Amino acid sequence: MVGKRMNVLRTIAVLSATAVLMTACGGGGRVAPVGTAPESDSGTGRLTLSAAFGGVAIAAAGRQRSPASGPRRPSFITPGLQSLAVYDGTTLVYVANVDLAASPQFTTVYANPNPRYAVIPAGCTNNATTETCQLEVDAKPGPHAFDLIAYPAPQTAVPGGGPPVFIGVISSEGEVSVKLHPHEVTNASLVMLGVASNAQLSGPDEAAFNQTVQYSYEVRDSTPLQILIPGAYDNGPVTISVLPSDVATVTPPTSFASPASSPGFQTFSVTCVNPNGGLASVLLQANAQPNTSYASQLTYSAANYSSGTLAATTLTCDGSPATLPITVQSHKRAH
Repeated sequence: MVGKRMNVLRTIAVLSATAVLMTACGGGGRVAPVGTAPESDSGTGRLTLSAAFGGVAIAAAGRQRSPASGPRRPSFITPGLQSLAVYDGTTLVYVANVDLAASPQFTTVYANPNPRYAVIPAGCTNNATTETCQLEVDAKPGPHAFDLIAYPAPQTAVPGGGPPVFIGVISSEGEVSVKLHPHEVTNASLVMLGVASNAQLSGPDEAAFNQTVQYSYEVRDSTPLQILIPGAYDNGPVTISVLPSDVATVTPPTSFASPASSPGFQTFSVTCVNPNGGLASVLLQANAQPNTSYASQLTYSAANYSSGTLAATTLTCDGSPATLPITVQSHKRAH
């Protein structure tokens, strides 16, 4: 599957705290929720949030841009982040579709009607390894846990302005805890955790007794792009197993809480251990639910989450020649 396909990578990154959000970063005006009377107000706090959604950039064939300085280089498009949901605890605050090629980049799908909430999307920038998005979120003063959920598909607005029915398997999610103060701006950054949804797995389909063979794999999100550190898998650990274990065994370690540290394939080894041979299944798996308690309380459904089975293949182990049954035809010698 590698062959002619472009190699697209996903990097989950921790960003440093940002200063006041610059509107020059991208499009989108203030989302002004309406529909309910204002609460008694002691001021509003504002969060300036910066988050990385990963290395979702690929070279766009036939399209070039010329920077102000330096040689010409390919422009970039993103097959990754297509929509984003923002929560305050379990309260859905904002949903937008994201298109880096559009202006504005954020198109509002849903805005919470509570007048104490407002979201100002500044936009996203990306390069060959990282896509970074910035948002400002207004909310009442006090402690908050803001959650961001990334999807690989655009969402559809509901007539009447209600929350959308989310489409697509979540590609990453993260949470940041902050305390907002009246009429003040609080800066924060967010670690987005990659959701292991599938994997590319390749290796031999046959091996001899006592032979050790090597498999290559990449763990990917739903975009599908490879997940890299920093940040643990949101639904990890990723486990490698061979069943039945009396036919073949996998060399430890077989459980990985953290993604790969660099792009490209990782490897593991499998050994045929049964002298009688047999058929073994080689499996890469993860949890079918997020490990983080906040995520399981949100409004997406099981259809928006990974099944937990990332990849599977089979290995035929040959029997030992010494144990194979041998049939010898007998002939009487004439006297």
